[in-house]
Amino acid sequence: MFRQDVQEVYSIALRLLTMREHCEVELRNKLLQRDCDEIAIDSVVDLLKQYGSLSEARYAEAFLRYRLGKGEALWFAAEKARQKGVDETALQIAVEEAEGDYNALQSCLGILNKRDPQQQWRYDQRVWQRQARYLRNKGFDAATILQALNQENTDI
Repeated sequence: MFRQDVQEVYSIALRLLTMREHCEVELRNKLLQRDCDEIAIDSVVDLLKQYGSLSEARYAEAFLRYRLGKGEALWFAAEKARQKGVDETALQIAVEEAEGDYNALQSCLGILNKRDPQQQWRYDQRVWQRQARYLRNKGFDAATILQALNQENTDI
């Protein structure tokens, strides 16, 4: 492995963090992929945390906001964040904050109205099943999906 000094690794890490937020695990992996020295990575990560440039809480919040914006259920987005290696404490705080504004039924209805504004699922069983599968793949539970698909007025 080719050795780099802390300043070079710090510069690479800052470049990565200016593009988007990263969790510690993700940043470490990206630096290792660039053949950075592990001792330098440890020093840089500590410095970045100290300066506030690397924040698990900020990353968890941004990650959940992004995934919820893509129409995923809250628990599903949180599980994907866990798979990325986000600190559990920071993730729990971000989930608790997101729960205040999150409504699974409204999210489902928003997805349905965006995907099928003419509400074809009301008239075609195959479309209904396709929409139900899509919502299930986004992490919504069966009760919420049924409630959204069978609701009379979707102008909530």
